[in-house]
Amino acid sequence: MNQQQLNVAETNMLEWLSDPQELGKAPGKMECAGQFEYKEMNYYIFKFKTGLLGKWLLGVCGGFEEGEMEPCGHTYSEMQPYNEATAQQDCIKMIDKIVAYWQQQAQN
Repeated sequence: MNQQQLNVAETNMLEWLSDPQELGKAPGKMECAGQFEYKEMNYYIFKFKTGLLGKWLLGVCGGFEEGEMEPCGHTYSEMQPYNEATAQQDCIKMIDKIVAYWQQQAQN
């Protein structure tokens, strides 16, 4: 795992969650739960809690090309529960949803 890239991903995820349109604040707790490659890009899985108590929720950050320190914009969470067994597949579904959204916007 590239520590510099992970630090950037963590900061990016925190900023995204803090946006008023999303969680609206920094999560009470957040941890990197893994890393994976998808379509030749690197992604980080995050689990977070809205407060100190409560269930873990799932987030993804990435679209890091090899050696790059800036994600391509695939930072997202549907605020769904984190499930270790399905986290990577759940993240891939979110990534595909982001890509489909922007492809549709480009067509409009």
